[in-house]
Amino acid sequence: MLPPSPNIIPPGSARPEHLPEPQAVIEAVAPGSLAAAWGLEPGDRLLTVNGYPPQDVIDYLYHTARDRITLRVEKPRGEVWECAGEKETGEELGLHFAQELFTPLRRCNNQCLFCFVDQNPPGLRPTLYLKDDDYRLSFLHGYFITLTNLTEAHFERIRAQRLSPLYVSVHTTNPALRPYLFGNPQANAGWVWLRRLCAAGIEVHAQLVLCPGLNDGPELERSLRDLAALRPQLLSVAVVPVGLTKYQRHPNLRPYTQAEARGVLAQLETWQARSKRESDCNWVYAADEFFFLARRRLPPAEYYDDFPQMENGVGLTRLFLDDLATLTARRPRRSTPPPEVTLVTGELGARVLGDFFARENEKVPSAVTLVPVRNEFFGPTVTVAGLLAGQDILTALRGRRLGDWVLVPGAALNEEGLFLDDLSLSDLEQALGLPVRAVRTAGELIAALHSPP
Repeated sequence: MLPPSPNIIPPGSARPEHLPEPQAVIEAVAPGSLAAAWGLEPGDRLLTVNGYPPQDVIDYLYHTARDRITLRVEKPRGEVWECAGEKETGEELGLHFAQELFTPLRRCNNQCLFCFVDQNPPGLRPTLYLKDDDYRLSFLHGYFITLTNLTEAHFERIRAQRLSPLYVSVHTTNPALRPYLFGNPQANAGWVWLRRLCAAGIEVHAQLVLCPGLNDGPELERSLRDLAALRPQLLSVAVVPVGLTKYQRHPNLRPYTQAEARGVLAQLETWQARSKRESDCNWVYAADEFFFLARRRLPPAEYYDDFPQMENGVGLTRLFLDDLATLTARRPRRSTPPPEVTLVTGELGARVLGDFFARENEKVPSAVTLVPVRNEFFGPTVTVAGLLAGQDILTALRGRRLGDWVLVPGAALNEEGLFLDDLSLSDLEQALGLPVRAVRTAGELIAALHSPP
């Protein structure tokens, strides 16, 4: 049913004083939608939905899920419209917003020993020093949060709106160790909130970032035992080795050795066998880095069940390799001279992809030269492709025969197409004198090998 024309409210009564100033700026209005019929336009600001001032797109979607809707919207010149009408069940209003969060981002109140943000070099763009810890982004995008800054009002909202699953960094369940690892005397509040959320039926994926000699061994055993008591709401646990850059100076932090990584994997295998017997899933999953550190082959896809820790990157390497194998399985061997392509990756990626291209190079449409890049930006202990800087890539490629074009990891670029050091693909093309393309998935990689930019 089409809504009636909106009422225009005098500016003096535009917004009750007790309501927060909204930042729900409309960026686009879908043509033919209810919002378009109401005359709403980009630049308008949504004040309330059915009398409720939305704090984010979650609120907007939650409160517009009803059949009858009343909106209060502020036009750019200050007049306030009230739009009311009915819609079909499941029908969208057609509003798209400039930002997902209409109120300020919730910041982290911890000083974790191993915080990667604190290990950044100086002089980067400000956003790289931002430490968010917002339950809304955890629900929307799978970002890991600590729950140490949660309030009773946040808990009630999560419970009432069923914001599930959430992704929570636990690291340890030991109340004596948590304040030390989190750098926060109130760190145990996060563990209390986690248990309350699970008791309220909110599902959670957890992660434990392990530091050698601090929260592994017996402490890891304790944490897994405590987390297992929260099942079935505690859906899965990822166990991740601490990531350290050359700017890290804490005396109690160091990387895992090969023997220690193998010990962690063996400990997890005991838990996985137990979980497999009880619930037919592994429940706890080692990050890909642990297998690399242990010099062990990645497990098959069955190890990861339904890949519940994808947001944490756990199992991504296996999926990438399996996709590559599938895409190349039916390709005939090349019969003509192929174009030459340089593929850039991190030192870990080179170990994984090196075996693949050595075995399957005849089946891919280009002759691939794999170039591992040493990470000087963060230091040699950081070996993943997603944290490569543009300047390190240029250093690794200078003086080499690069062929017809260059491929770089798309995970190393932000949404604006910039590397961590603010170099762009255009900067690389200009410096190298060759086309440069970013690839993220196995499909993109095969497509990029098949056709030049």
